[in-house]
Amino acid sequence: MADKKTEIETMIKEKLKISEIDRDATISTYGLDSLDVVEFLLDLEDRFNITFESNETKGIKTVGELLDLIYKKI
Repeated sequence: MADKKTEIETMIKEKLKISEIDRDATISTYGLDSLDVVEFLLDLEDRFNITFESNETKGIKTVGELLDLIYKKI
């Protein structure tokens, strides 16, 4: 799982164009909207063979919340 976490963090850094993850930063801080998050989660679903339900992703506001949800699935 550590390798998957590293891979996911790398994907997030690339998506957000950042070098360090700030778990408390809002997703909108990085210029992403809910559609961007959905697209990213769809990529993760394909890559890791996992599924996110819309009710799980609805309230995501921070990078930390996004990471926690992803980690829970892998």
